[in-house]
Amino acid sequence: MTALRSVGRRKALVAGSVLLALLGGCLAPAMLLPSSSQLMWALLTPLVGFDPNRVNLFEQPVLRNRMVALLGEHYDPTMRLLRTANELRREGPLFYVVSRYTPIPEMADKAGLVWNADTNQLAVALLKGDVTQVLSERVEAAVDERVAAARDAALEGVEGEVEGARDSVAGAVHEAAARVLPVWPAEMAWANPREAIRRTIEHEVHEHADEMLDPANREEWEAPDEVLPDP
Repeated sequence: MTALRSVGRRKALVAGSVLLALLGGCLAPAMLLPSSSQLMWALLTPLVGFDPNRVNLFEQPVLRNRMVALLGEHYDPTMRLLRTANELRREGPLFYVVSRYTPIPEMADKAGLVWNADTNQLAVALLKGDVTQVLSERVEAAVDERVAAARDAALEGVEGEVEGARDSVAGAVHEAAARVLPVWPAEMAWANPREAIRRTIEHEVHEHADEMLDPANREEWEAPDEVLPDP
């Protein structure tokens, strides 16, 4: 009887060891996967000083996927500008490229792309005349947050409440945006992120809020039946 118990314990220990080994094999790769910041650092650091086009920098998935998500429909024209850059440069934690000329003057005169190693923030600045447009991963999140707040208010039904909600969230979102403004290298002193981001946020929010206030785009709302007092 004792021998049977001993065999049972050994089997249980073996099964437990196998299970732990399998779990360890599953968890170890996940724990060893590098973060997006580490991947960007590993990609950009050895390429400083090189022509980004000759080393196919813009085609590397770790960068390209983020650029596509950030720029959306503006990806192709913006990349036409950025591909005129002939050197990846670095200033402290900032890795950046700046266009040398514009193949599409009707869109922008100049473009710059910056990745901040300290914050893992990717940002693009486009200069047209004396106006700068800034697209930044973190600021885009702030825009989405504010638009979502306005949309939630719109679903409650009263247009006056929507206008009030749109104004009430403005201060909070602007403060959040100010805390995550992109940092630019000295060579991109032409970028004025604070003003550009303010304009971008206001444009996006008012555009979405106006759509929500349009009766054609809102869900039908019926007023509750009026309850008359007993005579």
